[in-house]
Amino acid sequence: MDAYKTSNGEREDLADLETNPIIGFIGDQIFPVVNAAEKTGSIYYADLEADAAVQTGRTLGVAPTRTLIAANVDTFTCAEKVKRYGMALSEVKQVGGIEVADAFGAAASKRSVQRGVEEAVADAVLLGAGITVDDIEASFVTAAQVGLNAIRRYPGRTAFVASYTIFNRIMRYTEVTGRFGLSSAAVSGVDAVDIVARRPEALKLLLAGIIGVDEVLIGDDDQWYTSDAAKQDRAALVKLPDPGQLSHKENAVFGKNLMYLPDGSQPYVIESFYDNDTKVNVYDATIWHELKTLNTGAAYILSGLDEGNTVITTV
Repeated sequence: MDAYKTSNGEREDLADLETNPIIGFIGDQIFPVVNAAEKTGSIYYADLEADAAVQTGRTLGVAPTRTLIAANVDTFTCAEKVKRYGMALSEVKQVGGIEVADAFGAAASKRSVQRGVEEAVADAVLLGAGITVDDIEASFVTAAQVGLNAIRRYPGRTAFVASYTIFNRIMRYTEVTGRFGLSSAAVSGVDAVDIVARRPEALKLLLAGIIGVDEVLIGDDDQWYTSDAAKQDRAALVKLPDPGQLSHKENAVFGKNLMYLPDGSQPYVIESFYDNDTKVNVYDATIWHELKTLNTGAAYILSGLDEGNTVITTV
């Protein structure tokens, strides 16, 4: 039976497993990861400097009035997220051997931790304190244009972010379906056949063209919709930060995800061991992180995206 017992210790060979290939996680695009050498520290970042009035009528020989740019700093503390899965020794043979069992156990534990991070991102985007919330009232498209104008000064690609359920709800809105057509398909680079078939990738491109964003990001309902009733009528417009490690120092970005690197290279720690007492192979996944929202003005929440809204149709 030793052939069905997992190895004891850290498993770097399992740390890079892909865990959610069908739906995928979108959080890292909105809050790019910043590698942290320590669990606690300070993060220095840029904000969007307010434009100051231009000076006129300066007296010769007198220095221009100076507007100082202040340094911005915040502290962070990376907190633990951990999940343990196990597989009974008697089940290892059934799934195809210890290598398959290791992949199952490690992927399950890592995916759970990633889901925890994704839900934290969804909370920060759709429920974040300080972010403007605008009820779409009679027009989703009009409210989206107001939101895009509000975040225009922030750098980065513009994204519309929503759960799978909210996205499909929007794609039934009469003012959106009314813009479907060969001309809009051509502008968006979408095959009309794909629109008729309502293929998600085609509809994402079409919606991006209708409201004028660079891309549409669709999150897993488990984190972006079901987990909190307050999310169930919301979507957001967000300027996606440059993923560079120091981009938050160079530009005013929405936020970053501080992740502690225990071994200096990999934030996800996967460990396994065989529990002789319970006769179970055990798999742990652990990370330490903290999300930091740095510039709330780089996001804009659209609310009122519910089934009872006047702009929706049941078609």
